[in-house]
Amino acid sequence: MHKQRLFILIAAGVGLLGMIMPWASVWIVSQNGFNSGFAGWATLAGFGAAAGITFKAEDKNQPLDSSSKKVVMGGGAAAAFFSLLAMILLKSQGGGYLTLGTGVFLCFIAGAAVLAIPFIIKGDGNMQMPTKDSIKDELK
Repeated sequence: MHKQRLFILIAAGVGLLGMIMPWASVWIVSQNGFNSGFAGWATLAGFGAAAGITFKAEDKNQPLDSSSKKVVMGGGAAAAFFSLLAMILLKSQGGGYLTLGTGVFLCFIAGAAVLAIPFIIKGDGNMQMPTKDSIKDELK
C-alpha cells in the first residue's frame, strides 16, 4: 500500500477510535461521539468517507488521484470542523461542571491530519512540507 494511503487510513482509524472515547463528562457520567448528536455523526461520516475513498481504489500501490484527494481532504475537513463544533457546543451547554474528554480532541487532530496528509506525502512517497505553489499544483 502506498504511504499516502496508509497514513490516511491510520489517521482515519485514530479518528474512529476517538469516536468511542469520552467526548464530555459530568462527574462520573460521560458520553462519546455517538451520543453527541449531529456533530458526532457528521464527524463519523467525514472519517468514513476519507477511509472509504482511500481504500476503494483499484491499485493501492499508487497515490490518490486528484479527485480522490479532494474527497479525502473534504472528509478530513468535515471531521475536524464538526469535532470542533462539538467542542464548542458541549462546552457551552455543559456549564462549569462539564469537562471535555480526550476523544473529541483526538477526533479534531485526526481530522486535521487526514486533511494535511495528501499535501505532505507526495506521489513518490517522500514527505516534504508543502509550499503555496505545491498546494496550488495539488488542487489542480
